Amino acid sequence: MTPRKYELGKRAASVDETRRRIIQATFDLHAEKGVVATSMHDVAERADVALRTVYYHYPTVDDLVAGCGSKVMALLAPPTPAIFSGLDTLEERTRRLVQDLFAMYERGSAMIEVARCEQGEVAGLAGFVADDAAAREALVREALQPFKPRPRAVQEAAALTDFYVWKALTQQHLSTRQAVDVVVRSLAAVLGVDAPGKKRPER
Repeated sequence: MTPRKYELGKRAASVDETRRRIIQATFDLHAEKGVVATSMHDVAERADVALRTVYYHYPTVDDLVAGCGSKVMALLAPPTPAIFSGLDTLEERTRRLVQDLFAMYERGSAMIEVARCEQGEVAGLAGFVADDAAAREALVREALQPFKPRPRAVQEAAALTDFYVWKALTQQHLSTRQAVDVVVRSLAAVLGVDAPGKKRPER
């Protein structure tokens, strides 16, 4: 490696490390006190860099929010339709749906709460909340698709699997596992009394 390439490599590594520290500081501060209450100065101080360095790499709050995106998604690890593979009954599929969504809420409760509460003030958060709602509804549709549910039932199931349902139940001193049981029973009522034992229709 030539001296020039070596120096360029060192410089790139230094830039990457600076950006990593800024994003880690931002991620931690947002979880601790929210996006709106976190100033650029707070980020610079936590990351131990100059304020101008933060602005150079991330000129706006939305840039910082976007920069944290991959860390947030790694923390949440949202469930995908693959979770329903091999599950035939409606009870199995709804239980897996609720278990995986509620586990995600438990992992990322601080970040999800910030996004829900501050989405009206930070455009980047509004996009995250909208995408999350769309992904949840798509997952609900996938869970119920073999049973041809009424459109209204899909909407009700999406509502029953919302973050604030998990939060309300756990605030009443239920564990996440107990909250799952409550919502699975509620979904059975919404989808029909025979729902827990209903089989996937033959193709």
